[in-house]
Amino acid sequence: MERIPVLTSDGSPTLYHEGAGEHYHSLSGAHLEARQRYVSPCRIVETALLRGSVKILDIGFGLGTNLAWAVHEVQRGAPGATIEIVSLERDLLSLSSLAPHLEALPEARLSVMLRGLVTHLRWRQSGVDLALLVGDATREILNVEAGFDAAFLDPFSPKRNPEPWKAPFLASVRSLMAEGGILSTYSSARSVRCALLRSGWQIGLGPAVGTKSSGTVASAGSVIPPLPPLDEKVRRKLEQRIACVEEEETE
Repeated sequence: MERIPVLTSDGSPTLYHEGAGEHYHSLSGAHLEARQRYVSPCRIVETALLRGSVKILDIGFGLGTNLAWAVHEVQRGAPGATIEIVSLERDLLSLSSLAPHLEALPEARLSVMLRGLVTHLRWRQSGVDLALLVGDATREILNVEAGFDAAFLDPFSPKRNPEPWKAPFLASVRSLMAEGGILSTYSSARSVRCALLRSGWQIGLGPAVGTKSSGTVASAGSVIPPLPPLDEKVRRKLEQRIACVEEEETE
C-alpha cells in the first residue's frame, strides 16, 4: 500500500498509510506526540534518574520516532543511565522510506542508531541496547523477556489493527512489566480501556496532545504520584461495561 509523505504542524514529517486510512502520527506533530504522548507520561527520564537504567517496550516501531525521542530524552535528562528498548513492528519499512524521518531527528547520531537497528535488528553502543522484532506483535511478544518500566502502545487504531488492543495481548504486556511500570497510548476508546482493566492494569487519563483528545495511561500496580484519574462518570460506565461482559461470558 502507498504511503504518502505529510508534514505535521511542528515541522516534523510523518506518513499517511492508504491501506489503513490513517497517519502514523498526530498531525499536530510527530515529534510533539513522541515527547508528550509517550516519553513524558511513561516517566522514563524519572525512572532512569532513580534507578540508573530504564527498559522500554515499544509496540509499533513505525517510523522510529518514539524510540528515538526516548533515547534522546533519557540521555539528556539522565546522563549515564543505561537504556534498553525492545520494539515490535509488523510491517518494517525500508531504509529509503525511513530516511526523511531519520534525518529529521534532533541529533544525527540518532539517525545512525536507527539505521543500524533497522539494518541488523539490533543496536548496542554506549549504554544503549535496542532490539527490533519484526512480525505479528501477538506472536513476537512471546519472545520478549520481562522487566519493562514503560510501554508505548502505538499500533494503528483498533478498527484497523484490532489484535494489539484486545485483553489477551494487553495481559501479555502486563505480565512483562516491572512493578509500577507505565503504559501510554493515544486511544481513549472505551473498548481499549475495558480491555486494559480486564487484563490487570490500573488506568488513568492520558495527556491531550495538540488537537488530539486525551489518551489513556495505565500502570502495573500503584505508582507515585498516582496516574491522572478518569472522570468519575467515565469510570462508572467502564465498570458497568466490564460487568456486562463478564456476565455474558459466564452464561
